[in-house]
Formats: sequence, structure tokens, C-alpha cells
Amino acid sequence: MRLIFYPMMQSPINKIGLSTLFLLTSLLSFSQKQKQDSLLTELESNTKTDTIRARLLINVAYNIMHNKPQQALDYVDEALQISNELDWQKGKASSLRQIGVVYYYMADNIRAMDYFQQALIAGEPLHDKLFNASLYSNLANIFADMKQSERAIKEYNRLLTVAREFNHIPFLINSLSNIGAVYNEINEPDKALPYFMEALSIAKKTKNEYVIAAVTANLGLLYETKEEYPEALTQFKKAAEKAAEIDNKYIEASAINSIGKINLKLNNYSAAKVNSEKALKLAQEVNAVEWQADSWQVLSAVYEHQGDTKKALSAYKNYIQFKDSVLGEGKKVELTRKDMQFQLEKQETTASAEIKRQRIIKNNAIAGGALLTIMAFIGYILYKKKRDALEEKKIADFNTKVAETELKALRSQMNPHFIFNSLNSISDYMSKHDLDTANDYLVKFSKLTRAILENSEKKWVTLKEDLELMELYIQIETLRLKNKFSYDINVDKAIDIENTLVPSLILQPFIENSIWHGIAGKESKGHIQIEVKKENEMMVFSVEDDGVGRKKTSRINPENTSMGIKITKSRLDIINQLKNTKGSVEMIDKTKGLKVELKLPLELRF
Repeated sequence: MRLIFYPMMQSPINKIGLSTLFLLTSLLSFSQKQKQDSLLTELESNTKTDTIRARLLINVAYNIMHNKPQQALDYVDEALQISNELDWQKGKASSLRQIGVVYYYMADNIRAMDYFQQALIAGEPLHDKLFNASLYSNLANIFADMKQSERAIKEYNRLLTVAREFNHIPFLINSLSNIGAVYNEINEPDKALPYFMEALSIAKKTKNEYVIAAVTANLGLLYETKEEYPEALTQFKKAAEKAAEIDNKYIEASAINSIGKINLKLNNYSAAKVNSEKALKLAQEVNAVEWQADSWQVLSAVYEHQGDTKKALSAYKNYIQFKDSVLGEGKKVELTRKDMQFQLEKQETTASAEIKRQRIIKNNAIAGGALLTIMAFIGYILYKKKRDALEEKKIADFNTKVAETELKALRSQMNPHFIFNSLNSISDYMSKHDLDTANDYLVKFSKLTRAILENSEKKWVTLKEDLELMELYIQIETLRLKNKFSYDINVDKAIDIENTLVPSLILQPFIENSIWHGIAGKESKGHIQIEVKKENEMMVFSVEDDGVGRKKTSRINPENTSMGIKITKSRLDIINQLKNTKGSVEMIDKTKGLKVELKLPLELRF
């Protein structure tokens, strides 16, 4: 759990014109309800459209966003409107930042990124190091969500440096806790622990109840990573109790969800069910999409253990729906991030060019004789920048192609038609009271989808893992087609399947093509032969079927080539560029059926 909070803006507290900074630490001795009531009372007494009301609106939005995110947006939207009417730059930037924070809590990373970008632009004339550092920390949260750990830690450290420079307690706690969270997420709990403990120590000294709850939950995750489950449960229970005290349903839902997950690992199914149901209710109240997905996943496993196949299927459908929502959004955020990064770099380049232009003018005034030297130097710099920019563009274009291909590959593997057809087939077996087949289908389908989601973050998997997934996929399709075909998988004995790496589900599109375009149209039972062998430094995969062949199907038309096969060829092109190899795909027509040969560079784990 990463923190994303800021000290509230200044607001007057008496009638003689004095003002004070409502620091988060100065209010944490009161309950969350007392804070909200106090601010709302002050807001009601300040009805004039001025900077005072704008500050109060932002402060109120900050305090209620965890439990009433939509209402928080209404308040901060009014603050932005007032700031625009008054042309108050600080208010504009702070309002935009707060809107981004609320959207981040609502799991809408696309809008959060957009408003953080607008806040950076609005805050540029302020030259405020703390403000800019806070925004880069917010961006780091999204980088961490996208598993860009190094980039996230770099931005968190930027905030930590500024926080220590200004002795800014909230930002200091924020950066320490978030750095610890990222280290724990990349399975380095020993590195994470000192950051958590320092953040927790500062939070306790300043009586920051919100941070105490959040960091305690992070400690629970740390001990869970270390598989010290009793201590993890202790920390999660403390976090849940503290979150309930301050009425923070977001942290409470996360902590109780984690308790349910650990109970599931410990086979305490009754406790897992109770905690997941409670966490689901809290997550629904604050519209926390990711926590809802986690709750449904645990409930699906509990129902499956209890033998309630119908409820298990329903819960798993909900899990897939919410999980797909989170994953789809994450991929869109990747594209949004690239666009924002380009805009920021463009701004930095413009600022750098202006500084250099002023230096040239100054040097020309000092010594005309140095003009040629300076111009030559500048020409070289501009040439180098242009050359570097072209190189960076090539790299960026290639990375974009990689990201888009990976996204398309995941989408082809998690084809909506395949998912819903499978779920409908399961429902059909259940309606026919063939529960054994339905249960077998559900188990295979859940294993396959879980493995695909887990492997989506891996560029390479072992050949053994991939063949197991491939066989699971074929078994599912066999069930759907009522055993219309048989299959064999043969692997050359010279290949060490546990040490050989391949791209995940690289053969799936060709097998799918054989089933649905080759064998499905055949009146008699078909057969698929899969071979894996080694030739020099290349791996050769072949998928051969005895179906109707390309001449009798749309497979003969290149324009109708399966989207999955096109994506596989794109993946192969990327591998050839990265490895400087000559991998290839060849389709060979037979008298009956089609044979596909795929050549990949040999990749070993060690």
C-alpha cells in the first residue's frame, strides 16, 4: 500500500488577519470525524468566492476523499473554478493535484495521470521544489503500479531528499513508506524494513493515525512476503483496527482483505470467508476496484473448497470482471505515461534551449571574437542533441512496439470469446447436471487463466511450464468440442525442458488455428501433432493437423490470417531484433491439413 497525501493549504482561523498552516500532523490528535466537522463548519462560515474558500474546499476534499471520493471531487472542482476566476496560480496547481489524488484513490489512473500532468504545467511558474517533488512522487505511485520499480524508487528518493532539506514531516513519511512498499513488492523485504520502521517512528511521534494504519498494513505485507504468517496477521489486525478508529475504509478494506488471503493460505476457510465478505462490503462503499477483485478471488476459492460449484463460478466471474478492469486500465496508463513523458521532456528541452540562448547573447556582448567558437560549440551541441533525439526516438518506437505487442499477446491469450464460451460451456454442463465435467472444466479454466495473468509480467517462461499450459488449453478446447480431436506432444530428449526458456504461449495461436479452421470443419475426428526439437542454436516447433487444409478455409487468404498469428509474428520480429537472430514462421500445405514450423533462438536459464 503506497501513500499519497499532502499538508493542507493555509486558511485563516481568526478575525485579525492572522493565518496558520493546517499541517496534517497538527490535526491528527483529533478523530477523522472531528476534522471533517471542523473544516465543514469553517467552510459554511466562508461563503465569499475568494482564496480563503478555495483553500478550505481543497482541505475538505483531502479529508473526505477516502470515504466519499465523489463528494471530494465536487468540492475540489469548485476550488479549481474559483482559482481560475481569480487567476490564482497556486490554487489552480493545488486543485489539479488534489483532483489527481482523488482519482488515484478511485483506481482511475488515466485521469489521475492527466491531472498530475496539468498540475505540473500549472505549478511551473511557482518554482516550488516541494510542490514539484510531491507531484513526481504521485507519478512514482503509478510507475510502481506498472512494475517500473527503479523509476518509482528514483522519484520517491527525489521527494525524500527535498523532504529532508525542508524538514517536511508529511513528505518525509510519504517517501519512506513508499520506498519500503516498492522494495517489498520486488521481494526485498530486508531492504524495505528500515524504511517502514523510520516512517512508523515518525508517525507515532507526530500522532499521525492515518500513516500508522497504512505503514502497519505495509508491515503485514512484509511479513507475508517473508512467509511469517502469524506476525503478518498481527500487523494486519492492528492496521484494520486503527483504520476503523479513524474511519478510513480504504485501508480497512485492504487490511481485512489481506487477513482473508492469509487465512486461505493457512486453510482457515471459514475465517477467510468472513474476512473477505467484510472487506468486499467496505471496498464497495469506497469503490476500490482492486480490493473487490481480491475479495471475489478468495471467496471463489472458499466456495470451491466447500463444493459449492455454482457460487464458486459466480464469484470467479466477478473476480475476472474486476481483475480485467484493473489490467486493462494499467495498459492504457502505460500509453498515457509515454505521452506525458514526451510532454515533460519537451518542456525541459524548451527551458534548456532558452537558458542557452541567453548565455549566447551574454557571450556575444562580452566578446565578439568568441562568437564563432561559441556558435561552433552550440552547433555541435544541437547536432548531438538531434542525433541523440533520433536515437531516443528509435528506442522509444521500439519500446512502444514491444509494449503494444505484449498487450495484444495478452489480449489474444485472454480472448473474450474464449473466456465467455468457456464459461457458457461450464454453465451448460451444470444445467445438464453433469457436475463432474463442469467442475473439471472450471478447474482447468481457472488454472489456465490464472497462469496467463501471472505470466503476463514475464517475457520468458520455461518450456516445461509453457507445454503444461498448452496442454491445459488443448484439454479445454477438447471439452468444448466434445472430444472431436486427439493430440500428441513430442519433445526431443536432447532438450532440457526445465532449463530452456520460450515466450509464453507462443504456439497457442497456431494450435487454435488448427482446431477451429482445420479440424472443426472436418466431419470425422481429427488429430494434432506437436513436435519440439533442437537444430544447432535454434529451437524448432511444429504444429501439424489433418484438417481440411487452407484451400477449403479462409486460411488461404493472408488478409484473413488469425490475429493471434499476426501477433506471434510481431513477437518473433522483436525477438529477432533483440537477439540478432533469424527466427521464422513457415506454413506448409499438406494433402490433408496444414503444418506450421516456428523457429526461435535457443534461450537457456543458465
